[in-house]
Amino acid sequence: MVVAIVILIGAVAGSAAGLITRRAGHAGAAKTPPPTATPVAPSPSPEPAKQRAAQSLSALLAQSVAVRGSVDRASSDLVRCGPLVGKDAATFRQAAASRQHLLSRLAALPGQSTLPAPMIQALTKAWQASVQADQDFAAWAQDQSSHGCTKNSTSDPHFRAAIGPDNRATRYKKVFAAGWNPIAAQYGLPAYQWDQL
Repeated sequence: MVVAIVILIGAVAGSAAGLITRRAGHAGAAKTPPPTATPVAPSPSPEPAKQRAAQSLSALLAQSVAVRGSVDRASSDLVRCGPLVGKDAATFRQAAASRQHLLSRLAALPGQSTLPAPMIQALTKAWQASVQADQDFAAWAQDQSSHGCTKNSTSDPHFRAAIGPDNRATRYKKVFAAGWNPIAAQYGLPAYQWDQL
C-alpha cells in the first residue's frame, strides 16, 4: 500500500507540474507582441511612362509629316509634268526608305504598351501601306521620266498599282488620328489630320 501511495502522489505531482508549465507557456505567449506587418509599397503610376511614350511617338509623327510633304510635292510635280520629273522617282524611293525606318522605330518604341494597341496597330499598317504605295509611285515616276511625261496620266500600270495601298494607308491613318489626337491634347502634343501623315 505504501508503494501505491507513493506512485499516486508522483502522478498527481507530475500532472500538477504539467498544468503549471502549460499555464506558464500560455501566459508567456500572451505577452509576446505580434509581428509588425511590412508596409506594401504602392505600385508606380503608369501615367509618366505613357506620357514619355506619347512624346516619343510625337517625334516620329513629326518626321512622318516631313516625308508626307515631300511625297505630295513629287506627286504634284508629276501630275503637271513639272521641272523635277527626273528627280521625283528618287523622292518616292527616299520616302519609302524613311517610312520603313519609322516602322522599325515604332516597333521598338519605349513604353509602347502604355498606349492604345489599336492605335499603334493602325499606324503600323498605315505606314506599311504607304511604303508599298511609295515604291509603286517611284516606278510610275520613273516611267514618266524615261518614256516622256504625260500630264494627268493615270493609265500607267505602276500608278494603278499604287492606288490600292494608298487607299489602305488613308483608311488606317484616319483610325490612328482619331485615337492620337485626344492623347496629344492631354499632353500638349501636336494633333494631326490623316492627310498630314
